[in-house]
Amino acid sequence: MTLFNELKRRNVFRVAFAYIVTAWLLIQVADVVLDNIESPPWVFQVILLLTALGMPISIIFAWAFEITPEGLKKEKDVIRDDSITDVTGRKLDFAIIGVLIVAVSYFAADKFMFSPADEASQITATQQSDSPDTEATANSQDKQAAPVLSIAVLPFVNMSSDPEQEFFSDGISEELLNVLAQFPGLRVAARTSSFQFKGQNRDVGEIAAALNVAHILEGSVRKSGTRLRITAQLIKADDGFHIWSATYDRELDDVFAIQDEIAKAIGAALKVKLNIGESANSTLAPGVMRAANTQAYEAFLRGRQLIHMRGRESLEDAVRHLERSLRLDANYAPAHAQLAIATTLLLNSVGTYGTLTIEEVHRRAIPHIERALELAPNLADVHGAMGLLALHGTDPLETIDHTSRAVAINPSYVDAMNWLQIAYSQLGQFREAIDITRSILEIDPLSTIGRMNYGGLLLFEDDVEAAHTNANQLLQQNLWAGYTNHADAALKDGRLSDSLRWNLRAYSEDPGDPLSNLLLVATLSFINEFDEARRVSDTFQFVVDYYEGKNEAAARKTQRRVELDPRSFDALIFAADTMYLTRNFAEAERLYVQLRDFRPAGRTIGDSVHSTIAFAAILRGRGDLIAAQANIEIAGDEIESLIEQGWDDLYRYQSEALMAAYDDDTEAVAAALRTALDRGSRDPMFIHRPLFDGMRGDERLTGYRDEIGRLLEEERASTKQMMCFDNPVPDAWQPLAETCQGVIRETI
Repeated sequence: MTLFNELKRRNVFRVAFAYIVTAWLLIQVADVVLDNIESPPWVFQVILLLTALGMPISIIFAWAFEITPEGLKKEKDVIRDDSITDVTGRKLDFAIIGVLIVAVSYFAADKFMFSPADEASQITATQQSDSPDTEATANSQDKQAAPVLSIAVLPFVNMSSDPEQEFFSDGISEELLNVLAQFPGLRVAARTSSFQFKGQNRDVGEIAAALNVAHILEGSVRKSGTRLRITAQLIKADDGFHIWSATYDRELDDVFAIQDEIAKAIGAALKVKLNIGESANSTLAPGVMRAANTQAYEAFLRGRQLIHMRGRESLEDAVRHLERSLRLDANYAPAHAQLAIATTLLLNSVGTYGTLTIEEVHRRAIPHIERALELAPNLADVHGAMGLLALHGTDPLETIDHTSRAVAINPSYVDAMNWLQIAYSQLGQFREAIDITRSILEIDPLSTIGRMNYGGLLLFEDDVEAAHTNANQLLQQNLWAGYTNHADAALKDGRLSDSLRWNLRAYSEDPGDPLSNLLLVATLSFINEFDEARRVSDTFQFVVDYYEGKNEAAARKTQRRVELDPRSFDALIFAADTMYLTRNFAEAERLYVQLRDFRPAGRTIGDSVHSTIAFAAILRGRGDLIAAQANIEIAGDEIESLIEQGWDDLYRYQSEALMAAYDDDTEAVAAALRTALDRGSRDPMFIHRPLFDGMRGDERLTGYRDEIGRLLEEERASTKQMMCFDNPVPDAWQPLAETCQGVIRETI
């Protein structure tokens, strides 16, 4: 008998086939079960190893043993006439048919019946429920119905047990955002908003309402061995109807190529389903998926997310991740661009978050900008970086040029939009700035920086209640940002104790932030808590000196900062204003002249009506009437522009008071000061500005000064109660012992 016939007689072939089919079915079921219980990857690997080892064992067993009516015996001990291998073979045939039916049924269900909608239910089951307050989002600004052609791409869910696949699922969403952003007329919610719903169990309608979109694209990624399954579905938000769904199966080789391929396939399908026109760009701009390895890409993602969070600690951490990304891939252009952005945001200024001089920023950031331009000249991020750097230089027109180009490449690039609106503000084009600010929140409703700036817009319109509502929403996204906006709103409303309470919370979140520190130092100085104010920040010691009457010390400290950072806009404007307020007019004029180089001709000095009027007064005082008149006209035009735009905050009325003082109109000064007081003005030194020197004896101004003093004394008493008996952050900050000496707890 030949070996083949003997193998057949002993049912070795049947056993081998039955084993293969059963093992395949076992592996498929194990993959699903282990995914759902989030088993570590090694468990599945052990199962694969055991099933592979079991194959030769089963074949050897079938050859060496036979099942008989008396039980299992070695084949050599069975008399050939008593053998029942033919009966065993028929039983194996039935068993094989049964297993095949189960296997085919499973395959069909997995391929055709396990729809994206079913996968979506699993996505929901894996998500957590710690989320932004969408009701607050909806109420924090007036919203119109979502445009029909609007969509949010939610982060694709990693359905694999391997957490290392997280970057791939995020990458699919990233690429889809890049593809969809190119279609004309389609509004795509920005990544910073849509990715805030990652890992959250939220109803699609809720998410769509929060992001103000009509459609949601969601999906999942499942990895099994070397196979990937990507599932995507397009949902109509108002009724939850699934407009389109698809499943893509691919071999895992080049993950970035797969991401690109799937994103383009989904984009093409959505173009048809949503009836979108052809992309304005025949060649899509390169996305962020071109890192040489996944580790570089993951470090880039983390760094960029930290940039969106803002704050000094987040930005310093972002720099570390982006530097790691570049160590892993020195030619990764997006990491170069984002590192330049993070570095620039660490500049030492009120509008940024760090301690770097402008020279340090240029030295660190410019090489990365140049490298990114060399690698990817059409990358939106690099033009955003160039625009941001120009914003802190001397040319807002250059900022407008670069950020406009960045937004043209990526219409959902809200950071570039934010820097664009700041540049327009610097040029006095407030309507454009307002429109862009509102557009940011349409595209990216959960943008931290967009919402912070929206809060400032509400305060310019004197809508303090809406500003606090907006700040409540910010608290759901970024505690420091929410606390800072609350503090600013309370300060603009004249409630210094409340402002300090919020600001101390902001201080506990980020003790080094210049903006919240300046608010804290100024508020404590208003109520004569100079020792407490000096504890906050070395940068703003000159503010405390000025309010404490130490004019020489204040001037010396601002001069020193200019010496250390001579090209810093913030250093120059603080020094120039301090010199003017302390009556060092010659030095103030020299610094104001330097500041003119930071803006185009015809603009206010230091973006400030107050500084421009001061400069005009200095020029008039030394007899340069033509130059004085030119500057006072610029200031007057700016005030008119504020009025036309509906500005109704204390800054506008303080500006009107200074303009009236320049014209020696005491009655108009008194009226403007009264309105500024009603709008929350509590600065005790404002009335001591040089322009008011000739009006010291006027009883209306004396009455204003006395009322400011009374209000500040009330706020001081309330603040001491808060600091000594109701400290909101006892673990992060404690008042000095002498501050609370003699303070008695008040009871209601």
